[in-house]
Amino acid sequence: MKLSVPFLSALLFSLPCFSAAAGKAAPGDISLDSVVTAMADNSEGTGVWLGTWLRDKNADVRFDSAIAGPSAWRVEGAGKEKRPVILINENIKGRTDGYRYYAPLIAREAAELVHIGMPESAEKRYMVNACAAEVFFEMYGTRIDLPVFSGVRDEELGDQINTWVENGPDSGPEAVERRTGVKLLKTLIGETGLALAQAAQDGTDTAQLERKLAALKSSKSYYDNEFTGKEKYWWMLFQPQ
Repeated sequence: MKLSVPFLSALLFSLPCFSAAAGKAAPGDISLDSVVTAMADNSEGTGVWLGTWLRDKNADVRFDSAIAGPSAWRVEGAGKEKRPVILINENIKGRTDGYRYYAPLIAREAAELVHIGMPESAEKRYMVNACAAEVFFEMYGTRIDLPVFSGVRDEELGDQINTWVENGPDSGPEAVERRTGVKLLKTLIGETGLALAQAAQDGTDTAQLERKLAALKSSKSYYDNEFTGKEKYWWMLFQPQ
């Protein structure tokens, strides 16, 4: 599932450099660079384009002891020095010897960065879930072990993957809305349209609402057409169990 230019260009980061992947690591000593390399080690798939995106954007993927959850993202630097950063909790490091946990965590945070310009919505949440789930299955993960990943129990990630598996792109956003309360794009479009009409009636400035409505409609069009088509193609290729 590869994304179109509007979302890939949301961040203007500088180009390459990832350090060379480490060789086979001992349990607890896996290099995160080697995980990104493994994600991209397919002829096609979500891990391939996410790994390429991370390298092209000079992303920093590292362990961090200060974050509260298992993973997080942020943007560091400014201007030409701006770069995406993905953080994996240092506390996980000694508890897992498997790429099948690090990889979907990295994919989930990478998806947040790739979609940073997309309005928050149930569709966006489903797209992030899709990236994590698809990379998990591309790394030969199976549902039978969920929510345990390489010895670490992660209920949130397991729920995100299961929600994606149990709901295709047509019904997935509705499932996300029911579970999280995050609104669908069509709901946000309706609300923004009403607010825009009210602002026009009141004679107040409508420029900001017009931009918001255009962004919501563009996101819905992308989701309904390009993303949905690529999701169906991914299922045809990998058929996760």
